[in-house]
Amino acid sequence: MLLITKKANIRCAHQLGKVELKATQRFVRIQGQPILVKHDTQGCKIDGCPPIPPLKPCLVTLNEVVGHSDFIRIGGRPVSLNLLQGLTSGDPPGTVPYTVHAAGQSLVRQK
Repeated sequence: MLLITKKANIRCAHQLGKVELKATQRFVRIQGQPILVKHDTQGCKIDGCPPIPPLKPCLVTLNEVVGHSDFIRIGGRPVSLNLLQGLTSGDPPGTVPYTVHAAGQSLVRQK
Protein backbone atom coordinates (compact mmCIF):
# COMPACT_ATOMS: atom_id res chain seq x y z
CA MET A 1 0.00 0.00 0.00
CA LEU A 2 1.53 3.26 -1.16
CA LEU A 3 1.27 6.52 0.78
CA ILE A 4 -0.42 9.15 -1.37
CA THR A 5 0.82 12.67 -1.98
CA LYS A 6 -0.72 15.92 -3.20
CA LYS A 7 0.36 14.82 -6.69
CA ALA A 8 -1.96 11.76 -6.56
CA ASN A 9 -4.54 11.17 -9.29
CA ILE A 10 -7.91 10.75 -7.60
CA ARG A 11 -11.06 10.54 -9.72
CA CYS A 12 -14.79 10.11 -9.33
CA ALA A 13 -16.40 6.87 -10.50
CA HIS A 14 -17.21 8.47 -13.88
CA GLN A 15 -13.41 8.50 -14.52
CA LEU A 16 -13.38 12.02 -15.99
CA GLY A 17 -13.76 14.06 -12.81
CA LYS A 18 -10.37 14.76 -11.21
CA VAL A 19 -10.16 15.77 -7.55
CA GLU A 20 -8.20 18.97 -6.83
CA LEU A 21 -6.20 17.91 -3.79
CA LYS A 22 -5.13 19.95 -0.79
CA ALA A 23 -2.56 18.95 1.80
CA THR A 24 -3.05 20.18 5.36
CA GLN A 25 0.38 19.12 6.56
CA ARG A 26 3.59 20.46 4.99
CA PHE A 27 6.25 18.81 7.17
CA VAL A 28 6.59 15.35 5.61
CA ARG A 29 7.13 15.07 1.87
CA ILE A 30 7.98 12.46 -0.71
CA GLN A 31 9.81 13.70 -3.81
CA GLY A 32 8.91 17.25 -2.78
CA GLN A 33 5.17 16.58 -2.47
CA PRO A 34 3.34 16.67 0.89
CA ILE A 35 1.84 13.39 2.06
CA LEU A 36 -1.95 13.46 2.44
CA VAL A 37 -3.50 12.66 5.83
CA LYS A 38 -7.01 11.79 6.99
CA HIS A 39 -9.64 14.34 5.91
CA ASP A 40 -7.41 15.98 3.25
CA THR A 41 -9.66 14.72 0.45
CA GLN A 42 -12.90 15.91 2.05
CA GLY A 43 -14.43 19.04 0.58
CA CYS A 44 -12.19 19.11 -2.50
CA LYS A 45 -13.41 20.44 -5.84
CA ILE A 46 -13.88 17.91 -8.66
CA ASP A 47 -13.15 19.17 -12.18
CA GLY A 48 -14.25 17.56 -15.42
CA CYS A 49 -17.09 15.27 -14.32
CA PRO A 50 -19.63 15.39 -17.14
CA PRO A 51 -23.32 15.92 -16.47
CA ILE A 52 -25.20 12.74 -17.34
CA PRO A 53 -28.83 13.87 -17.63
CA PRO A 54 -30.93 13.68 -15.58
CA LEU A 55 -28.15 13.28 -12.99
CA LYS A 56 -25.90 16.10 -11.82
CA PRO A 57 -22.10 15.82 -12.07
CA CYS A 58 -19.73 15.20 -9.18
CA LEU A 59 -18.64 18.67 -8.03
CA VAL A 60 -17.10 18.11 -4.59
CA THR A 61 -15.81 15.26 -2.45
CA LEU A 62 -17.70 14.31 0.68
CA ASN A 63 -16.53 11.97 3.44
CA GLU A 64 -13.65 9.51 3.22
CA VAL A 65 -14.81 5.94 3.77
CA VAL A 66 -11.62 3.80 3.92
CA GLY A 67 -7.94 4.03 3.13
CA HIS A 68 -5.90 5.27 6.09
CA SER A 69 -2.96 3.74 7.90
CA ASP A 70 -3.51 2.18 11.32
CA PHE A 71 0.20 2.61 12.08
CA ILE A 72 1.64 5.73 10.41
CA ARG A 73 0.55 9.18 11.58
CA ILE A 74 1.66 12.73 10.90
CA GLY A 75 0.65 15.32 13.46
CA GLY A 76 -1.61 12.72 15.07
CA ARG A 77 -3.57 12.06 11.86
CA PRO A 78 -3.35 8.78 9.92
CA VAL A 79 -1.66 9.02 6.51
CA SER A 80 -3.79 8.29 3.45
CA LEU A 81 -3.03 5.19 1.38
CA ASN A 82 -3.65 4.31 -2.24
CA LEU A 83 -6.64 2.23 -1.08
CA LEU A 84 -8.44 5.48 -0.21
CA GLN A 85 -12.11 5.66 -1.17
CA GLY A 86 -14.70 8.29 -0.45
CA LEU A 87 -17.99 9.65 -1.72
CA THR A 88 -18.93 12.62 -3.91
CA SER A 89 -21.79 15.06 -4.37
CA GLY A 90 -22.79 13.34 -7.64
CA ASP A 91 -26.39 12.08 -8.02
CA PRO A 92 -27.63 10.82 -5.76
CA PRO A 93 -25.33 12.62 -3.31
CA GLY A 94 -23.25 10.35 -1.12
CA THR A 95 -23.44 7.32 -3.42
CA VAL A 96 -20.90 8.03 -6.19
CA PRO A 97 -17.40 7.05 -5.03
CA TYR A 98 -13.98 8.51 -5.70
CA THR A 99 -10.82 6.39 -5.75
CA VAL A 100 -7.07 6.70 -6.18
CA HIS A 101 -5.82 6.00 -9.71
CA ALA A 102 -2.18 6.86 -8.98
CA ALA A 103 -0.53 7.51 -5.60
CA GLY A 104 1.66 10.40 -6.80
CA GLN A 105 4.80 8.52 -5.76
CA SER A 106 6.16 4.96 -5.90
CA LEU A 107 8.92 5.00 -3.26
CA VAL A 108 7.20 4.78 0.14
CA ARG A 109 4.78 2.06 1.10
CA GLN A 110 3.24 0.52 4.17
CA LYS A 111 3.30 -3.26 4.35
